[in-house]
Amino acid sequence: MKKTLVALIVLNACAVSNVFAAADANTWYGGAKMGWSHYFDASGNKDFNDNVSNATDFDFDKDNVSGGVFAGYQVLPWLAVEGGYDYLGNMGINGNNGVAGGKMESQGLQLSLKASYGLTDNWDIYGRAGAMGYRAEVNNAGHSNFETGVRPLAAVGTEYAFTKNWAGRLEYQWVSNVGNSNQIGISSDVSSLSAGVVYRFGQHDDAVIAPVVEPAPAAPEVKKFNLKSDVLFGFNSAELTSEGHAAIQQLYNSPDMQAAKNSSTTVVGYSDRLGSEQYNQQLSAQRAQAVVDALIAQGLPAQNVRAEGRGESDSVTGNTCADGMPKSQLIDCLAPDRRVVVEIAGEQ
Repeated sequence: MKKTLVALIVLNACAVSNVFAAADANTWYGGAKMGWSHYFDASGNKDFNDNVSNATDFDFDKDNVSGGVFAGYQVLPWLAVEGGYDYLGNMGINGNNGVAGGKMESQGLQLSLKASYGLTDNWDIYGRAGAMGYRAEVNNAGHSNFETGVRPLAAVGTEYAFTKNWAGRLEYQWVSNVGNSNQIGISSDVSSLSAGVVYRFGQHDDAVIAPVVEPAPAAPEVKKFNLKSDVLFGFNSAELTSEGHAAIQQLYNSPDMQAAKNSSTTVVGYSDRLGSEQYNQQLSAQRAQAVVDALIAQGLPAQNVRAEGRGESDSVTGNTCADGMPKSQLIDCLAPDRRVVVEIAGEQ
């Protein structure tokens, strides 16, 4: 009942936000989680049967509070490396008919790969696979004994972005055979269901640059509208996002654009200097053509508009962004270079 309530609270919170779920590549994130653990498929020695669920000398309290903290590095928008500390709670062992009871408590450090798949712009599902270095301790009649080891770990979950920096997470995790029945008398698989919160560092600004009119000194007058490529397109993509289509529609319906529908229009794509010159030239041309196609679909006469790619030429940032800075900072610094410019000039 408690687990169901937590799931409903998290899903209800997710329903009120509208941002991208995927984190930016080459950035860090961190978070914390709380939930419930469940010990199952336990086995022991001495007075236990091969599987303690069949033992008659003991009763077991297999559910307990769990929690942890974690941090990760987003290698790609869909792939991350994640590590953290987990407290897995404890399993109470209550003796019957005069048999002494005890408990097993476990915790560990984990490392895993996390692969995500976007369901919507706001919401994704993911899976994690890796290993946990654990410490399991048994307390019985005032005496304690502990054992350490490394066991496989797997998890599935869902993540929802509230803002570009904050996200919520709901996750089920499984760790195999924590403990050692030959050394501390018992071992058990441990599963946990947790709700968590994630903070993402260094996310890019997704704000659309407002159209700016820049009159040219020579006749005929040239009007330029600058749009940010990071908003119009996804990472390394020439396909317009939903936000990109909305920005093009807003531009087309603007008074300046409506007044110039019969003018000669050129859409110019630019890129930053990262990557090869040939690749940047090709990508900038493809993005310019995508904007042209969207404007024609809105109603701009096809004979009045053309696309042009200029790659990494005409840099806005110039020499202000040093190659030696960390890659994520360099990408942020070069953001003004990644743009699409709509130029309108000359009445036809």
